Amino acid sequence: MRKTYDRDFKIKVSKDIGNGLTTVSEVAREYNISRPIVSRWVAEYNRYGNKAFSGNGKRLPINEKIYILEEENKRLKEDLDILKSSIYLSSKENNKISINRK
Repeated sequence: MRKTYDRDFKIKVSKDIGNGLTTVSEVAREYNISRPIVSRWVAEYNRYGNKAFSGNGKRLPINEKIYILEEENKRLKEDLDILKSSIYLSSKENNKISINRK
């Protein structure tokens, strides 16, 4: 089972490393956490500050914006496909009417 660490712990560790009170290697060794994970915490904290480590399915601020734009883009493509189909069917129907009038 994967070990999880709460947000407060990650913030404390990141702040301590940022303030030079400890190093990534020391934290990794003391808490038996891999160095890349601790480094990732520090990078996330440096990038997002107190908004870092939202966890539990919540997106980081930048990822949330991208997700919203991707969903809007998907919806707009679907709308465009519907409009194209409607135009095609309408033009096909108009051709049938004009052929029947001849």
